[in-house]
Amino acid sequence: MRKILIMGAGAVGGWFGGMLARSGADVTFLARGRQLEAMVSRGLRVESAAVGEFTVRPAAVERLDGGWTADLIVYSVKAYHNRDAIELIAPAVGSSTAILTLQNGVGGGDQLSEAFGRDTVLLGAAYVEAARTAPGVVAQAGSSEIVFGEESGAQTERVRKIQSVFGRAGVEARASTDILRDVWSKLVFICALSGMTCITRSTFADVMNTPATRDLAWRVMVEAEAVGRAKGVKLAPDIVDSTMGHFEEHKEELISSMHADLRAGNPLELSVLNGAVSRMGREADVATPANDFITACLTVADNAARAKSA
Repeated sequence: MRKILIMGAGAVGGWFGGMLARSGADVTFLARGRQLEAMVSRGLRVESAAVGEFTVRPAAVERLDGGWTADLIVYSVKAYHNRDAIELIAPAVGSSTAILTLQNGVGGGDQLSEAFGRDTVLLGAAYVEAARTAPGVVAQAGSSEIVFGEESGAQTERVRKIQSVFGRAGVEARASTDILRDVWSKLVFICALSGMTCITRSTFADVMNTPATRDLAWRVMVEAEAVGRAKGVKLAPDIVDSTMGHFEEHKEELISSMHADLRAGNPLELSVLNGAVSRMGREADVATPANDFITACLTVADNAARAKSA
């Protein structure tokens, strides 16, 4: 894994890409706008509660010249950018390239597989509290982890190589033997966190401290779990209880990138989160009234943001 491309220089891509660059890996970022300008002129600054503050100066470009292919592409853009992002990374995808998607929700891996072949794509889930606080600056709090793997569950050579690359960078990367379970476990988590902070326009601590909205968060997760099981995903028997326990313990520090997008007037990843649960629930004949409600209400803001950015 000599040449690494980071598709997306936001909070997640900036944190993990910054850590990889700090370890000496050959990293190139695909970025744009003020983020690209800042990275080219000043580098990428990471302010981390876990490892301290550091600045790296990896290559950062708006478009690829087609002169090289990546061994690993860490794909961390918002789902609503997929069409453009897939086109942007295409020049760097070769016969031996591995694309590790760390996107929220479900469905992004299918789009990448359609474009580049299912054997190229590795599914993953990132657990990190990070935010882009200014152009060229990413802040990270607490611990971070990547869970990833082949959809088949096989512990392949490329899985071991990717795990080693992240390990050398000081990033916990757990190779999964059931990545669909892990991706859906995060979906259960994030549908409650993102859906409830967006629908209430409030912090997650406020959601958890209010009995009515705490109960609604519970129902959001129960529905997501039911849809996952209907699709054959082997979720842990206590997935909702354990997630609720995590929420209680960390409610003061949990933040949602979709809530940040809502507040900023950006499009929302609704179609791969609560919207996905709602859509797949109808397909599987599983009732999802809480996720239906959240999806219906947030579609108004999502449509307005998309119309404004068109």
